[in-house]
Amino acid sequence: MKYLNQLNYPDIPYPTDLSSPGSPMIGASIREAGCGLCCLAMMADRLTVQSLSLRRLVSLSRKHQANLHPGTDMEILGPVIAELLDLDYSVTNSVKTAINCLKRGGIVIANTGGDREGYTGVFSHGGHFILLLSGTGRDVCVLDPSNKPGKYDEPGREGRVRTDGPFVWCSPELLAQETDNRDPGFYLFSRKIPG
Repeated sequence: MKYLNQLNYPDIPYPTDLSSPGSPMIGASIREAGCGLCCLAMMADRLTVQSLSLRRLVSLSRKHQANLHPGTDMEILGPVIAELLDLDYSVTNSVKTAINCLKRGGIVIANTGGDREGYTGVFSHGGHFILLLSGTGRDVCVLDPSNKPGKYDEPGREGRVRTDGPFVWCSPELLAQETDNRDPGFYLFSRKIPG
């Protein structure tokens, strides 16, 4: 299973927020803005025999203007990548629907919303994409493309997830909280069923 951590790619430019002249994100790299691209590359590795490099994903994001705002507009780039890989694609705000996709062998990219009044974001203090690998009614296995030592020990985050190497386990209830200020909260990818 491929794991990509955006923090390891400060050398790959990824200009985003192009609709805001003077934004510091125009000079960003994968390190600052590439969580969505890392998730798409890991999804492709998990569901297909094809490989998508981060440089190719940057090019596709720019070509389809999925980088006009900070980070990646997954509503634009998600369907493009699904078509390129011949995958089914849909969106939902329902954690239950996302977990059902995982149970059927699909992969889900969750759109977490970070900190807000009365809530400390577990996966990010701002917007962030994470990859959901598998799930049940009790636990969901996550690959966080910005995982680093001590991230989940910060005040407000401690004890809310369980980690083992690059894998993070959390409850469906936590995912619901993490995505409840995003629309859509989940991007679903799965292999097409023949017939």
